[in-house]
Amino acid sequence: MRAWAASKRVPARFLVLGAFLFAGVLKAGPTLSRLPVDLTLLAGGGLAWVLLRAWIGGARAASCRGLGLTGLWYATFLPGAALAAPTSYAFQKVATLFSFSLLASLAPFVLLREREDLRPFLDAVAFFCLVLTVDGLLGAGQGAQRLETAGGGTIALGRSAGFLFLFGALLLARPGPVSLPILGLTGAAAVAAVFSGSRGPMAGAVVALALTFALGRRGAGMAVRKLLLCGGALALAVGLSLALAPPGSLRRTASFLRGEFGSSEQYRALAARASWERLGSEPWGTGWGGFAALVDLDGGTVRQYPHNLLLEVTLESGWACGACTALVLGAALGAARARADRPEGRILFAGLVFWIINALVSGDVNDNRPLFAFVSAALCLGAP
Repeated sequence: MRAWAASKRVPARFLVLGAFLFAGVLKAGPTLSRLPVDLTLLAGGGLAWVLLRAWIGGARAASCRGLGLTGLWYATFLPGAALAAPTSYAFQKVATLFSFSLLASLAPFVLLREREDLRPFLDAVAFFCLVLTVDGLLGAGQGAQRLETAGGGTIALGRSAGFLFLFGALLLARPGPVSLPILGLTGAAAVAAVFSGSRGPMAGAVVALALTFALGRRGAGMAVRKLLLCGGALALAVGLSLALAPPGSLRRTASFLRGEFGSSEQYRALAARASWERLGSEPWGTGWGGFAALVDLDGGTVRQYPHNLLLEVTLESGWACGACTALVLGAALGAARARADRPEGRILFAGLVFWIINALVSGDVNDNRPLFAFVSAALCLGAP
């Protein structure tokens, strides 16, 4: 714990990467929305400049095998681009996929060249998740039905707080005395996640944490008893904060714990069924944007994507894309699992599981830049 706390400041290149990964949420805030230049474009340009300077300075891909697998993955996106629906949404989806999403996948191969680079990468991601979590908590007690962050909505807050909770919990699990600042950070993240009412991120954080410990290697140095003790303190903090919780978030959380499903879950189930029914007749895919153009679940109400990454890419870019996506995610999980004997490796593995679960329950393919970066981070570091 002391070694982590005593680490040097996060290098600027990783802060630029973190800013790019979360620019889509940050730019919706009341202050940054006034910028004359789109923040995602600005952050993307900054990251491209960082990568160009590193390349000129002699940096090359940390793993040619991982980079090749990533290139193959993006090649399977091409059939969907060729068959894309003639809509503005489909055009924007293709353009974003082969620019910003691709940049998120390529950057770690240049920036994470050694095992020691993993920690500042994770610190940068945690920093921006902290910014978004604090922004969301500042809105507590203002009469909202659910807490949200930076104008990016409740899911953005849930994802940010969920990862921050994982980050703090796995730091607390290290042997040694409990760090009160880390304990406070983790508690604040847990409260923010509950207040968001976003059930996917909450479930994803719990599953990722449980899976990380279940697959933990013998002698990995995780103080489970200490984590359980801290978990009790965190549960008490969340319980005491419920008096301030937005009523809508409390209702959603309570219904989820009772196993009840609302309109959000029902829509996802209908979208999954409709997508699955079309898969058999679309081996090359419907084209990007095809779900919005071909699937009608609400009698005329347009829904743009099924909120499931695997279903979306398989339906819109074909069977090969779906299979390759599953292969890439599996390979990344295996590589991250091989690093799970160290604290930063466990956070990488838990974060990867967390972002994958979120990608399977919310957003479209381009809403998952943190996932793409974590996949590449795992692939470029490879097995120890």
